[in-house]
Amino acid sequence: MPRGGARPGAGRKKKPLADKILDGNPGRRPLKVLEFKEVLPDDNLTPPDFLKIASKETAENFPTADLLYTRVSKWLQTSGVGHLVNPTLVEDFAMNRRAYFECEYMNKRLGRIAAGKRSPYVDMAAQYYTMMRSAWDKIWDIVAQNSEKSYGSQRANGEDVMERILNGR
Repeated sequence: MPRGGARPGAGRKKKPLADKILDGNPGRRPLKVLEFKEVLPDDNLTPPDFLKIASKETAENFPTADLLYTRVSKWLQTSGVGHLVNPTLVEDFAMNRRAYFECEYMNKRLGRIAAGKRSPYVDMAAQYYTMMRSAWDKIWDIVAQNSEKSYGSQRANGEDVMERILNGR
């Protein structure tokens, strides 16, 4: 017998605002468009100090956490809904993405199987990837549900948009 009620994220996803506008508002209810007249300073584009000092040893191979934070923050500002996203979400995303890169680097360097056992970096990489995806999914939900601009994502969770942002395109 099922217990516990509804699960977070279960059920049909809400249709993004941009799609509702393109379809001509088929539900005929007033669309919820958030408008903020106050222009926020670009203070949240500067990464916190703990991101700057994180992971200096592989900086030549992978983007640093502060660079990831800056790229995502700039994209959020251009999307028009950056003020709705909690900066802690972007910090979590950047730190976990960076840690995932480091684990994959160690997997490539040491091998996925060491002395007949699976390397601990394999499990750590999977955990960091899960946490990074969780943070990105929350960011993407905020952007997709509140932005009047369509980002043309081929995937429901905006993974292709994330890769374009992080690759600087």
